[in-house]
Amino acid sequence: MHWDVALKLAEQLSPQEIPIISREYAQQLEFKGEVQSALDMYYKGMMEDPQDDENGEEADYAMRKRAEHNKACTAGVARMTIRMGDIRKGFNQAIESGDNELCIECAQIFEEMKQWTDAAGLYEKAGMFDKAAHIHIQKEKNLSAAAKLLPRIKSPKILIEFGKAKEKAQQYKEAKEAYDKAGDMDNVVRLNVEHLNNLAEAHIIVRRTKSAEAAALVAKHCKKSGDNRTAIEFLLLAKKSTEAFELAQAQDEMGTYAEALGDNGSNEEYQQIAQFYDAKSDWANAGDFYFKSGHYSRALKHYLRCGDSQINKAIDVVGKARTDSLTHQLIDHLMGESDGVPKDPNYIFRLYMALGNYEKAAKTAVIIAKQEQEIGSYRVAHRMLFDTHKDLEAQKIRIPSDLKRNLMLLHSYVIVKTLVKTMNDHETSARMLIRVAKNITKFPKHIVPILTSTVIECQRVGLKASAFEYASALVRPEFRTKIDEKYKKKIETIVRKKGKEELLDPEEATTPCPFCSAATPETTLDCMNCKNTIPYCVVTGKHMVSDDWSYCPVCHFPALHSTLTKLVGQDPVCPMCEEKIDPSAIRKVDNPDPRAFVSPDDAEEEEEEEKDKQATDAI
Repeated sequence: MHWDVALKLAEQLSPQEIPIISREYAQQLEFKGEVQSALDMYYKGMMEDPQDDENGEEADYAMRKRAEHNKACTAGVARMTIRMGDIRKGFNQAIESGDNELCIECAQIFEEMKQWTDAAGLYEKAGMFDKAAHIHIQKEKNLSAAAKLLPRIKSPKILIEFGKAKEKAQQYKEAKEAYDKAGDMDNVVRLNVEHLNNLAEAHIIVRRTKSAEAAALVAKHCKKSGDNRTAIEFLLLAKKSTEAFELAQAQDEMGTYAEALGDNGSNEEYQQIAQFYDAKSDWANAGDFYFKSGHYSRALKHYLRCGDSQINKAIDVVGKARTDSLTHQLIDHLMGESDGVPKDPNYIFRLYMALGNYEKAAKTAVIIAKQEQEIGSYRVAHRMLFDTHKDLEAQKIRIPSDLKRNLMLLHSYVIVKTLVKTMNDHETSARMLIRVAKNITKFPKHIVPILTSTVIECQRVGLKASAFEYASALVRPEFRTKIDEKYKKKIETIVRKKGKEELLDPEEATTPCPFCSAATPETTLDCMNCKNTIPYCVVTGKHMVSDDWSYCPVCHFPALHSTLTKLVGQDPVCPMCEEKIDPSAIRKVDNPDPRAFVSPDDAEEEEEEEKDKQATDAI
């Protein structure tokens, strides 16, 4: 385009177009590198404000266009001024313009001219702090200027550049801070180890980041300083397990190696540890790591060599392996086949549980609970039966009736204290004691104390026939001398002053059976009408009723809503599971299904068990 001709025509025909043509001509000259001519044209292109005041939309539009035009010319002037060599004037023009785009353009020109300070200053003015810092660090070597920008720098690359520069200047603390901000934790670890002697922080970082490179560096330093335990840990983090094992073996630090390996090792690594302990005749540790490596037969063999101390682990192995040979081997050991000494029946119970043989576990639990009950450990027996009940329930396996019956009987006894001291319900307490007294042979350790309590509670609430019955039992020669002196005279008086009239207990209150609604005595758990076994309340031992049904929110055993809420108001602990109850979690159940608590073949099973018992008695 013939710009000179265009300008002459504009002077003659349209003078108002001269600034626009001058600006466009200047841009063409700038592109061609004719700096002085471009500068002159940019100056010539500047528009002056009109002398008369303009109003209206057209005037506003014209003002905006004039401002845009002059901005472009001002920018051009600043660029050309810098290229002409008047650096300070051009720098100030860019700053005063307040135009970030112009500042960036001028900064780029300064970079071409290797005027680093001015370039950095304009980048900073434009908000390009990363670029400004890069120039301070790499071109100017002005770290103090770069340091002032650090709070505004987000680029990890620039922060690492700053860190390296500070490290080269042996300013290690500042270098570490820069690496830390950049997230370059390997370099943070290296400085802590090699220059800052801050090993504790280095260890914390590597344990968190799990960086193999940093771990190797720490391990090397620890090994050199003789800290073998820490060296083993970090060699494992550095994926150098062979070197870690060899160091542990040489320094007798296998425990450290095993602990650091945790559950993240391979079968081969666990087998190596097992063989190390095996060679030292450390049977328990060898068993542990043969177990972890999947060598169940060897694990069981080593556990059994430890005697009784490792039987629980032996059970875990057999439960995991689920092989007949190992199961029979352990059972033989528990039965005393190997040493002639039968082991605690609790181990048999645990074995059946580990094998998932819940029916045999339940039968064993009943036997164990019976033994505990016979020695007077009622709480232990109760817990054993309760836990087994819940385990069977969780596995959706029918709960044997003898387990349920024994749990009910034990529970009837353990709630007596709560009924008397917390609920102040002596009548129900007496009824529970009568239930226990009818089965007194199952409580051989405390026959006299239980019968004594039964007599006292029955006498207190007017159950004179029952009081006389159990008082008469107490004055038999085999029990009489064992009666507490505090109650002896009273018991003897009850028997002596019976009189001729027949003693009768007052009739017990009745509530409807939840199955058939037949009136049933409150503490009777077998309905005479429908023959069903009725679920019992864990608070009172009474049978459940449909319109007062609730559950313990923890163990989900049934409880009468009225008595459960009353108990929780005084002592928020479930009598069955002994867990704390949140009162707000208790819900009254509408239309409960009592059959959910009764196995359909309970009655049939009880009948068969009774026949077996009669046959045994006859023999």
